[in-house]
Amino acid sequence: MLISRRAALAALALTVSGCAASPVVDGEPALAPSIPAPTQSPQDTATQVALTELSALLQTLVTLPAWTEQAWVQKASAQVDAHLALLSLPDPLSAEEQDPFTVEAATPATPADATSAAKELRTRIKAAAKALNSSAAAASEADLRLTWTSASAATTALLDRSVAPTEGDAAPRRLVPPTRNAALEVAISHAWALVYGLGVGLGRLSSSDSLASLGAARLAAAKGLRNELRAAFTDGVPEQPASFVLPTDMDDATTIRAGWARLEGNLLEGYASLVAADEARVWRSRLTGQVSPIQALGSSVPTWPGWVA
Repeated sequence: MLISRRAALAALALTVSGCAASPVVDGEPALAPSIPAPTQSPQDTATQVALTELSALLQTLVTLPAWTEQAWVQKASAQVDAHLALLSLPDPLSAEEQDPFTVEAATPATPADATSAAKELRTRIKAAAKALNSSAAAASEADLRLTWTSASAATTALLDRSVAPTEGDAAPRRLVPPTRNAALEVAISHAWALVYGLGVGLGRLSSSDSLASLGAARLAAAKGLRNELRAAFTDGVPEQPASFVLPTDMDDATTIRAGWARLEGNLLEGYASLVAADEARVWRSRLTGQVSPIQALGSSVPTWPGWVA
């Protein structure tokens, strides 16, 4: 007897379905893979220890009768604690709630007097700044490299207690780094403006003014920084403007000092662009190197130098 094509297909379907595996799962269900706990790099652990020890010493100085610089130490303590709170997180630039890493840090002994306190403070500041720079060198992302470098510069600023740190309006955040060439253009424009502003100010100051001596020495150094930036270009240096808008009137010593400080701060921000764009050590060094000229003019460095609001 002949079997129709339709009947044959139906019989095949029944055969296949009858041989199919049962949809019922036997045995215990598999456990979902657990998310590994975050780990901290050796550099970042060492940095957290150094900052923790510096913070502990500053808190000791707050209540030390022999220490008379209470206004400065309270602001310095707030700055270090702000750095520590952010940089101890597994992802410092994430907005999500995170548990910070914990570290074992030595408790500093209470200094016997102001002289020993100042000596110990200087040692701890240098150790923290060096550790922060090491973390910056090891950072794999541009925004983290700038964050660590910024904290290192602010910590270095604590070596000069004549100017108290300020909180500032800016804080680290995620960013898209500029190209190296674009960052160089930003930095050299600020170097040009600084050289121009120093020249204008010197032309309006009396030669007997101590600010003139400071400006003359800085002008020579600023020209060197400008030349270094010019030499770093590989695709041709942009054309320098004939003049620049000055940040203040620069018509007396007070406004000249303030104007120079603004121009120095702008150059620091230019170097921050380069730190984000290029992992070369020189730009981290130049950013930190801007701290001293700013403080020499009586201006303070914010908690996160190089970041803008």
